[in-house]
Amino acid sequence: MNIAFGDIIIYIGIFITLYITTLWLVVFEENKNKIYKPKLKKNYPNTCIIVPCFNEEKTIIKTVRSLLDLDYPKDKLEILIVDDGSTDKTYQQAEKLLKHKQVKLFHKENGGKWTALNYGIERTNAEFIGCLDADSFVVPDALKIVMAYFNDKNIMAVTSSLKVYQPKNILQQFQKIEYIIMITYRKVFSWLNGLTVIPGPFSIYRKEVFEKLGLFVYGHNTEDCEMALRLQSKNWRIANAPDACVYTTTPTSLKGLQKQRVRWYQGSVRNGWDYKFMFMNKKYEDFGLFILPTIPLAILTFIIMILYALFLFVQSIINRFIAWQAIGFSFNQIVFSPNWFFINTSASFLIGFFVLILIITMFIIANKISNEKIVFKKDFLFFIFLYSPLYLIWWLGALQAIILKKKIRW
Repeated sequence: MNIAFGDIIIYIGIFITLYITTLWLVVFEENKNKIYKPKLKKNYPNTCIIVPCFNEEKTIIKTVRSLLDLDYPKDKLEILIVDDGSTDKTYQQAEKLLKHKQVKLFHKENGGKWTALNYGIERTNAEFIGCLDADSFVVPDALKIVMAYFNDKNIMAVTSSLKVYQPKNILQQFQKIEYIIMITYRKVFSWLNGLTVIPGPFSIYRKEVFEKLGLFVYGHNTEDCEMALRLQSKNWRIANAPDACVYTTTPTSLKGLQKQRVRWYQGSVRNGWDYKFMFMNKKYEDFGLFILPTIPLAILTFIIMILYALFLFVQSIINRFIAWQAIGFSFNQIVFSPNWFFINTSASFLIGFFVLILIITMFIIANKISNEKIVFKKDFLFFIFLYSPLYLIWWLGALQAIILKKKIRW
């Protein structure tokens, strides 16, 4: 039996997608009773939240006020604003917050977010240290929820639930759906101890992490990814609190989104290469043997499948154009007339349809866990068919930056 190269690509892609989605659903089913937040003990630990900022004059006050409104003892919470050489009025806006005893303000020369975080870490004695990006806003109960996870002495860092703040256009609506899906994705991977990123918006660490593993490093402009891999290299656990909500502003234009995602993806690849010694290494348990090999395989398969789909689409257009050249144009060639007899019943189509059902199921679960109200109709379908192909552009941009050794700016 002869199998075309294209069929091989399709079957491999379907198999990997089916494998990952099935695993995701199985792990979720086995652990769904563990989603709910643990209870925080009465002795609230001293906690410091660092707010690194660069040219955030429009949001810095709102960000810090969300921290001041946290349902947490005022004498146990310290807020450090570190202005990383802003050229606008960020520092002047932040000065208005100094009337609150919890708030301290610092200014330093521009060196990047990671240097601002380290600047704050070196100036606090708190037992727990967190970060909140200056364009993000937490809900009042977020810190209580996160800190409860540290009842487990093996937990060294906890991530929150990221949501899009007040989406205003279709691009941000798509990102809202994406972030909702990521909420459940992160929770499932935290059960597998497989988180590869500790996002900047409201992630909390034990100070022990910085004392024993060192401070943040450049990390190819993705220091949150580098730190996560550093913890994984020590087999230290990272938890996720899906009910600790933090809202973050997202790019409003394709150009801004492209810049953000290229930075994320190239940083992930470069940091992954820096920690390649964990790859297929049983010393790092499931993370080394399963998580690290699966992620690049899934990404590579996705890129190849999208490229192959584009190839088929272009080929179809060319063939149709040649046919029109030969026999002339006719509306009968483009009018759709359904015929149940000619429904595609190939194995690849049926399995692919099943995979689509699984993906939709994942979205429904994620929608429920996130407590967000997303209308499951055209928005999700548009997300699949219009937004998903953008991942190819972002990954190609990231790979180009890596091959050409471009230094990605913040």
